[in-house]
Amino acid sequence: MDRRSFIKSGLIAAAVGATAGPEAIAREAGRQAAREQRAKGILNYNPNMQYRPMGRTGVSVSALGFGMLRLPMKGGHVDFEQTTPMVRRAIEGGVNYIDTGRVYLGGESEQAVGKALAGGWRDRVYVTSKMPWWEMQSADDFEKFFDQSRRAIGTDVIDFYHIHMIMHCGWNDYVLPYRLIEKMERLKAQGKIRFMGFSFHDSLQLFKRVVEYTPAWDFCLIQHNYLDYEYEAGVLGPKYAAANGMGLAVMKPVRTGFLAHLPQGMKDALASTCVSKPDTEWALDYLWDMPEVSVAVSGMGAMADVEANLGYAAKARPNMLSHAEREALGAAVYAYRHAPGHIDCTGCYQCIPCPANVAIGYIFAYVYNNYLLHGNMERAMADYTVSMSPVQRGDPASSCTGCGVCMAKCPQHLDIPGLLAKVKQTMGK
Repeated sequence: MDRRSFIKSGLIAAAVGATAGPEAIAREAGRQAAREQRAKGILNYNPNMQYRPMGRTGVSVSALGFGMLRLPMKGGHVDFEQTTPMVRRAIEGGVNYIDTGRVYLGGESEQAVGKALAGGWRDRVYVTSKMPWWEMQSADDFEKFFDQSRRAIGTDVIDFYHIHMIMHCGWNDYVLPYRLIEKMERLKAQGKIRFMGFSFHDSLQLFKRVVEYTPAWDFCLIQHNYLDYEYEAGVLGPKYAAANGMGLAVMKPVRTGFLAHLPQGMKDALASTCVSKPDTEWALDYLWDMPEVSVAVSGMGAMADVEANLGYAAKARPNMLSHAEREALGAAVYAYRHAPGHIDCTGCYQCIPCPANVAIGYIFAYVYNNYLLHGNMERAMADYTVSMSPVQRGDPASSCTGCGVCMAKCPQHLDIPGLLAKVKQTMGK
């Protein structure tokens, strides 16, 4: 036995206890060998992190991804001094998936990634970024935007590159006419990106069309959480992506913070089956329970968020929820949907495109219903105005002309013009 093997056998024996027999030591040695074998193929492997296959890409990603959109701010700008230690602590904890985008935080998100990954940290993670079609003036902007992102991040290669926020207007007016998919394929052939994909904000029907348009997609990024069972791609989106061999990243697992600070009625519902967890852990566990989910991309605004999420991710497993936990989540959804004044919109987006470009499903399902429960007008208006641009999602309720075209399309048979008038009266626009 060489010196290295001797030391290793001693450490294994110590791990299982001084009085353990040969069988226990052998079992622990087998587990240790399995862990080491797994580590060989996983970037930035840490035994306290769980890893999952990213579809057909052949790489494994951490169950928790660091979303670089909701960073600590100072004077209206990213607080780089706070952000860099947070990102590096996440990497030390085994996170290997860093998600950013050209338009995040006025471009400062990509800069924050570059600063955090300087000095050798870049080699330990997969970096993503996104190409915003709505900022393009011509097809030539594609490579210009890509090169600007690479320089901001400080990398030659972007591992996972997205067409950002595909929705009906972007798909029809930019992605297809500008031949953006072919441009992505060219970047991949040149070795400038490793994997190509898209992020998505529209109906399940469009999601299916986008997935089926080309077998070249390696992955996608969708919004999903336990409240949004039917919203956008919904619960069927992950299954459809997985069935087509794609890796799946999920954004907004805590619904832009709503599921991290639940109203009392939803807290009571989750506690009804005597399972006790922090609000954020409930939300992340719902996603990690789904075998199709490769990585849950979570925004983290403080070091405490990083530490908490690393602790939750250490326990992440497919099919991890018990029957009682699933019942509790169902009770929480029921409490949300039966709040006084709740608009029974699932966010299925059957009603769009609207002739007046009103963002109907987003306004009902994501802005107004949230406001009814948290009661914070400032936060609601941020979701309504800052997070929604006319190009990306649509216009406010005040733009409704009352034409009624939407009513024939609504599976819930909602009086959409009447409800939009109610939103306008409440929100002021």
